[in-house]
Amino acid sequence: MNLEENIENCLNGAFDMHVHPAPDVLDRSGDDIEFARMANKAGMAGYLIKSHYVPTADRAFYVRKLLPDMKVYGTISLNNSVGGMNSLAVDIAGRSNAKLVWFPTVDSVNEFQMRGKQDQSKLPFWAKMQQELEKEHILKTPVKVFNDDGRVSRETEDVLDRIIKYKMILATGHLSPKEGMALVLHARELGMEKIIITHADFPTTLYTIEDQKKLVRLGIFLERCYTTPATGKIPWDFVIKEVQETGPENNILSTDLGQKTSVLPVEGMRKFIKFFLDNGLSVDSIRKMTVENPSKLLGE
Repeated sequence: MNLEENIENCLNGAFDMHVHPAPDVLDRSGDDIEFARMANKAGMAGYLIKSHYVPTADRAFYVRKLLPDMKVYGTISLNNSVGGMNSLAVDIAGRSNAKLVWFPTVDSVNEFQMRGKQDQSKLPFWAKMQQELEKEHILKTPVKVFNDDGRVSRETEDVLDRIIKYKMILATGHLSPKEGMALVLHARELGMEKIIITHADFPTTLYTIEDQKKLVRLGIFLERCYTTPATGKIPWDFVIKEVQETGPENNILSTDLGQKTSVLPVEGMRKFIKFFLDNGLSVDSIRKMTVENPSKLLGE
C-alpha cells in the first residue's frame, strides 16, 4: 500500500476520544453534526464530545439519531460549572449513557497553581476565558480531588463509585502527574477497569516516561493529543519517543481539536497518523492506538 492508503487504513474504524465541537462557550470550527458527517465520510467509527463546562450525553443522543452509523458519545468534565466533584452529576451522566468522566480540567488545582508559569503566547483558549471570569469576579476556587492530608476525599470516593457502577471510563483531566498517579492507583484498588491518563505530555500534566511505564504496567492507557505537538507545546520527537518506549498497545491517539484556528478533527487525525507512519510505526501498531484500544475502552 502507498502512504495515503495506509493513512486511510489507520483511520477506518477509528475513534477520536477527545473532540471539542460546537455548541460551546468557546468558538469552534464545527458543530456536533458537521464533525460527525466528516468522520463518517472518512470511515471513522465515532468520537467522544468533550466540553469543559457542560455534560454532552444529550447532544450525542441526537447525533446518533441523525447518523445511526456513527458511534458518538457524551462525557462529563468535573469542573465548577457542574458542581465539581459532584457524584449526582456523574450518576445522571451514567444514566444518560455518557461514556467517560474527565476529572477537573480548567478548574483543577494543578491548573490554578500553574497560572502565570506558562508561555503566555501558547495559552489554550479556555485559559483566556478563565482570565475573563476572574476579572468579572465569578471564577470559583479550584475543584479538589484530595483532602489536605493527601487522601482521596469523600466526594471523590462517591464519584469513583458512580463511575464503577455505570462502567464509565475515568480520565485524569488536568490533574498534576502526582495527583493523577495517586488517583489511578486508588481507582485500581477499587476495581476500576477503564482508565486514561489525559494529556500525558501536556506542559501542565507532563508525566515522565518512567512514570508512564509504571502506569502502563497497571493496564492504564496514555492519551496522545495531536494539538499538543501541533501547537508547539512539546516537540514532535518527544511524542514518538514516548510511544516507542511505552508501546502502541498502551496508547490512544486523539486530536483535542475543534479550535477555530486549527485544522478540523478528521484532518488532524490524518496528520497524526502520517506522523507515526513517517517515523516508522506499522499500520498494525497505529491501528492499536486509533481503533483497537479506544474500542476496548468503549466496549465496542
